[in-house]
Amino acid sequence: MKRLWTIGGIIVTALALACAGCGSSIDPIDPNKPGGVAVKFGEPTQAQVTALSQFGEALFNQSLGAKPNPVISPLSAFIALSMAYDGAAGATAQAFADVLGLSADEASELVAYLLANLGSDDAGTILNLTNSAWLDDEFIVKQTWVDRLDGYHQASVFTTDLQNPATLKQVNDWIKQHTGGLIPEMLESIDPYAVALLVNTLYLEAAWAQEFYRLDSYESPFTTKDGRQVDAWFMTGGSQGSYIKVGNQEGVLLPYKDGRLAFMAIMPGGGDLSLDPGSITRWLHAAEPRDGLLVRMPKFHTEFGFDLVDPLTALGLGIAFTDRADFSAMGYSPLGSLCIGSAVQKVTMGVGEKGTEASAATVIEVVPVSGWIGETQVTFDRPYIYAIVDTVTSVPLFIGVMEDPSLAPPSAV
Repeated sequence: MKRLWTIGGIIVTALALACAGCGSSIDPIDPNKPGGVAVKFGEPTQAQVTALSQFGEALFNQSLGAKPNPVISPLSAFIALSMAYDGAAGATAQAFADVLGLSADEASELVAYLLANLGSDDAGTILNLTNSAWLDDEFIVKQTWVDRLDGYHQASVFTTDLQNPATLKQVNDWIKQHTGGLIPEMLESIDPYAVALLVNTLYLEAAWAQEFYRLDSYESPFTTKDGRQVDAWFMTGGSQGSYIKVGNQEGVLLPYKDGRLAFMAIMPGGGDLSLDPGSITRWLHAAEPRDGLLVRMPKFHTEFGFDLVDPLTALGLGIAFTDRADFSAMGYSPLGSLCIGSAVQKVTMGVGEKGTEASAATVIEVVPVSGWIGETQVTFDRPYIYAIVDTVTSVPLFIGVMEDPSLAPPSAV
């Protein structure tokens, strides 16, 4: 095992978890290590939740047109980026501030609040948010950064040999475990020069406040964005939902049993599936409970992989991926200064008569610059935007588009 160096503190390796027969060991960092950071956070400000929502809307717009039926997790991306943000300095930190709309402290405090308040395993909803950081054992890491990962992000911080082929399986297995088995192989490889992997996972299983009527599901045409008609299986129900009408945009807000999360679906009048800043919040505020609401919507299962580098560059974070990046607050590699070598996200989404099952994983790879290579009826029979939102803060956990249900077979949920 190579030695792990630290700057400004001591990392104590209290336990080695050996993977039998795999030739690679993982050392979790002792949470009782010297140092640490006092984590303080309260109710998020309006500026904080607005920043996260608008970041999510902007990132979602970057996903449109990449592949059919795009769906992303703004929350997962934000949390993973926040871990990297805590290690940024100078112009790179300013780029994070511009893109995320918050200072590093504001972003980390918002993450700490969401981790403490969104996670649940009762009232018909399972919501798990988990973070981890995988550090190469030759990476000279700064203790102050590790303290923030441990404190604000509740991240499991492991040291290992990232160049050992067995580590790839260990990382993928960790992600699979924390996404309910829905994302079994997140990464195909790890950069041979990587010094850190920053990982967020999100798993959601949520039951509708009122289930759709399974016997009333039927096959019917769905008109795609390009005017084609494809067959889709529609489910019928939604009498406990709210109706949304904003200009020529029409949709619904369907609550889950926990009473906090809800599924929002919106059909734009003109067919434009992009989001304006503040769209999610405006639609939430426009939602009105409606007796006799009848909703017909395709049930579906879809998966989406998203390379975040170009979208984040377009939003203004390009410096983080170049030789001008400054991640000196993370630590130091013997090979030189650091940048983000890759940033990827995978999402699965299943919507059916009983509820929703969804997962997301975001991985940010840090490398040395030198190594970087009823009466109211709404029938969703044409493309629509959907989101799973926290109705308290307006934070979008997931945002997607259903353009062609024939490419997303009915969900078993």
